[in-house]
Amino acid sequence: MLHLRSLTHLVTLAERLNFARAAEDLGLSQSALSRSIQALERQLGMTLFDRDRSGVALTPQGARAVARAAILLADAEDCERELTLNASADAGRVRFGMAPMPARALLPAVVAERLRVAPEAVNEVVVRDGDALWALLLTGEIEFFVCNEGFAFDTPTPRVERLGLFPLSAIVRAGHPLLHGDCPGATFPVLRSSWTGVPLPREIGERMECAPNVIEDFGSLAAITAASDAIWFSSSYAALPELADGSLCQLPHREPRHVGVSLYSLERRSPSPLARSLKQLLRARIRALTRAQDGEAVAASPV
Repeated sequence: MLHLRSLTHLVTLAERLNFARAAEDLGLSQSALSRSIQALERQLGMTLFDRDRSGVALTPQGARAVARAAILLADAEDCERELTLNASADAGRVRFGMAPMPARALLPAVVAERLRVAPEAVNEVVVRDGDALWALLLTGEIEFFVCNEGFAFDTPTPRVERLGLFPLSAIVRAGHPLLHGDCPGATFPVLRSSWTGVPLPREIGERMECAPNVIEDFGSLAAITAASDAIWFSSSYAALPELADGSLCQLPHREPRHVGVSLYSLERRSPSPLARSLKQLLRARIRALTRAQDGEAVAASPV
C-alpha cells in the first residue's frame, strides 16, 4: 500500500528536481530521500526519475505518478482540514470564486455577515468569468465558485447546486428616451459583463447600435449607464443601490426573464464547513433579494 509520506517525497522531488533542495524542504537527509524514492520505485516497479550528471528529470511514468499523487495529497489535506475543524465553520480559510454579476449582488452582504459571526474565518474571493473560474476549480486553486447557469464546462462533470434565480433587466439612466416612448428606429449602446452562456434578449438586440461593450467592473457599468444613453443588460439585483436612489431605472419588459445562479464544485471534493456555511448565507441573501423585489413590485402596483 502506498503511504502519503512516500507520495509527499515524490511530489516534492518532482517540484525541485534536486535531491538536496527537496530533502531540505522535507527536513530529511539527502540519503534518506534517495532511499525513499528508490523504495517507491521498487514498490511500483517503474523508474520515476532519471538521474545523471546533468541532474534529475521525471520519466513519463513518473510524471503520471506525480499527477495522481498530487490529487491524493490534496484530498488528504482536505480530509485533515475537515476533521481538524470538526464540522465547525467558525475558523479556517476558504478560497472561492464568483462571477462578476453575483459578486456585485451577493458578496458585500454575505462576507459582511461572515465577518460579524466568524471573525477568525478567512475568506479569499476571486472574481472572474465562468470559464476562468472553472479552470481555477480544476487546478484546486478554489474550492467552489458561484456563476450563472448556461456556461459550457469540460469533464469532469461538476457538482451543481442551484442557489436561486436572478431577474434579467434592461437598465438605463433616469430620463432615458426609452422611458418616455418606444423611439422607433433609435439605437443605443449596450453594456454587459461577459455572462458566459446568457444571450441578449431580442428587445435589447433590436435596440443595439453595435456589438455589446463588455465590462466586468459593475461599479463602472453603473456609472457609465448613469452618464450615457447606454442600455445595461444586467440584473436588478446587481444595481439595487442605483435603482433605489433613482439614478438608474429598469425598462419595461415584455415578459419576465430569469437566469439560474448556481454553486459549482468538484464531485470528488467534500465541501469544507466554511463552504457549507457560505452556501447557506448565499441562499439566504438571494431569498432576501427576492422578497425585497416582490415587496417593491407590490408597492408599485395599483391599489
